[in-house]
Amino acid sequence: MQALSCQNYKEVKEKKNEDRVECDSSFIDGIFYKDKFFILTFSCGIFEYDKNFKKLKVHNLKGRFSVSNDSLFLISKDKLFFYKNGEFLVIKDDSNLLGYLDGYVIFKDKVIKNSDTFRINDIECFLIYKNKLFIGTNGYGLYIIENSKVRHFIIGNLPSNFIKSISIYKDTIILGFSEPFSKSKVGFFYDNRTISVFEFSDDYITDIYSNGNVVFIGTSNGLFHYKNNEFYKIFDGYISRILHYENNNVFFIRNGKVFISQ
Repeated sequence: MQALSCQNYKEVKEKKNEDRVECDSSFIDGIFYKDKFFILTFSCGIFEYDKNFKKLKVHNLKGRFSVSNDSLFLISKDKLFFYKNGEFLVIKDDSNLLGYLDGYVIFKDKVIKNSDTFRINDIECFLIYKNKLFIGTNGYGLYIIENSKVRHFIIGNLPSNFIKSISIYKDTIILGFSEPFSKSKVGFFYDNRTISVFEFSDDYITDIYSNGNVVFIGTSNGLFHYKNNEFYKIFDGYISRILHYENNNVFFIRNGKVFISQ
């Protein structure tokens, strides 16, 4: 891996709005959904922006975003919210909720769909691809659920049992591994096995972004771009979320602020 000094970036400034709400809180998470940015702050709720970063609305909520069947969901304080007509509406109230994907209700220690319950320890991340639910865990490896059947993969098929992020790139599953006292890794998983692994020194994997054509890895010490079968560091700093990629620019949250590459 090597740094690319030719890359520049700038902080994204929101467009002025008469309904502007001042907040000095750091941005910690977010998602790009249907030409809007939903940015979660540490203490001021969720800011909703249009594509040009004009503030549209502030939601007095915190939580974790999930997109399923082209719909946006938010898990906040054990409640499942559905985004509709500019509002987040409660559709389910249950403890230990983590997410909702294609009918799967995901908890910290189990997954439920219809009459099936799958017991899985310490769920960390999840993703639906080709009608399969991929689940990464904190110390228990990778689970794949398809048609009420479960497959389980641990170290041997994987470089680590600690999976922090999951994404898809050209029909291949990308897994981000971070565990105590070990180098963080990114693995490309295909046909039930890991086909290649990249080490990221002591950087903690925070996020993986792919739109099918590009791959970016967010870490505790920078943003990496996958190119020519290698990862190149393009920005320094703590990357908490990679939001969007368009017109050769990547939007990301770095050290509590939203930035765009130039």
